[in-house]
Amino acid sequence: GAPVGSHWIAERQSAPLILKYGTEAQKQFYIPPICRGESFFCIGMSEPNAGSDLASVKTRATRNAKGWTLNGQKVWTTNAHHCHYMIALVRTSGTTEDRQKGLSQLIVDLKLPGVTVRPITDLSGDSHFCEVFFDNVQLGENALIGGEGNGWEQVTAELAFERSGPER
Repeated sequence: GAPVGSHWIAERQSAPLILKYGTEAQKQFYIPPICRGESFFCIGMSEPNAGSDLASVKTRATRNAKGWTLNGQKVWTTNAHHCHYMIALVRTSGTTEDRQKGLSQLIVDLKLPGVTVRPITDLSGDSHFCEVFFDNVQLGENALIGGEGNGWEQVTAELAFERSGPER
């Protein structure tokens, strides 16, 4: 099974984010199974060769007739191998030089064709972190959470959820 503590943190981020920015359909679909402990989310922010610079996102989602095509990679994603979905910070317009502009968040079903999740084994043999690859992953129009291009504002709010609470 999945470690409860780390999923609690991810759910504490994803549920409020969906409640604040999600459509009514997204709320109805995702929130009840999160509350029942039946649906786990991970947060896809970090990318290879970016360090802690979240604004340098290269993973890209391009609009198409069916919604979005997603290509790129996330790394150091906590417990992605135990999750059903990822809320991914992706570039929907512009280039990395545009920094925070052009970033959006998408909900990605990790079982879709083109998604590969690889656990990263540490020196003790544990695998808490993963690399996640997106190779022409087709997402529906409903994958966008919040407004297109509002990803930076949303991810800032998401990090605030992570860093707040009674244990802090």
